[in-house]
Order: sequence, then C-alpha cells, then structure tokens
Amino acid sequence: MKKYEMMFILPSKYTEGEMDGIIKKVNSMLEESGAKLADMHNLGKRRLTYPISNQRNGVYILTYFESEPADLAKMDQTIRLSGEVMRHIIIERDPHITQMPNLIEVEDRRSEEGSERQHVAAPVRAVPPKPVAKPESVNMQELDKKLDEILTEEVL
Repeated sequence: MKKYEMMFILPSKYTEGEMDGIIKKVNSMLEESGAKLADMHNLGKRRLTYPISNQRNGVYILTYFESEPADLAKMDQTIRLSGEVMRHIIIERDPHITQMPNLIEVEDRRSEEGSERQHVAAPVRAVPPKPVAKPESVNMQELDKKLDEILTEEVL
C-alpha cells in the first residue's frame, strides 16, 4: 500500500454540523474504495482564487490515507461525482516523510515570519525621473481628419 494525501474544498455555505457530516461521507467513500484513513486536518475557510459554482469561499480539508494504486481511479470518480465537494486532488506522499506535519504550527510560523518581514523595510533609492518628450500639438481639424480615416477603414 502507498501513502496518499487528498485535499478537497467544500462550499462555505454549509454549517459546522453539515460540514462534519459531509467530511464523514467523503471519508466513508474513501474507506469503501479500499483506503485506510490515517489523519484529517480541517484547514479552515479561505477565499478562493476564482469563483467555483458561484462560491467565493471554501473550507479546505486535508486527509491522509493509505491505499492501493489500483483503487485511486475509483476513489477519484466517486468523489468527483459527489455534489458536495467543489474540487479535490489526490497526490502520493513523499516516502521520506515519516511524520505528518502539525499544520496549525506551520501556519503560525508562517504568519510570524510574514509579520517580521513586514516590519523590516528595504531601503528605497530615489531614481531621478526620465525626461519625457512633449507630444506634438495637433489642431482639431487634423484630429477630425485622422478620426474619419480610421472610422472609414475596412476592418479585416
């Protein structure tokens, strides 16, 4: 058996109770397909990069499991046909990773590093502005003539 991880996104329109039921349903789909669940992390509600099914926010769930490679296609199809899951991806875990990371600690470290970076500003050097050439003055008659030419041209 190989180790895999699956990230899936649920719409944020569900309540906590409904979401727990959907997560249990997805986990049971995995188990029915032959997977052995190892761990699950709810990464929380996040803003999507682009709307999916008119949803701007989604709840990200990360699940670790073990399965036979032959069973992945069935799992993928079952989850894809599920109406509750907006998007999902299943990838093989790195075999060198023996312990699953504590994602809450990782997120806290990232936010601390980000706040430290915001406090340290890089020195800004003033660059003298480049001289800009003045546009030639055009009278209204010439401008009207050019506009008429453009509007009467055939468009390819």
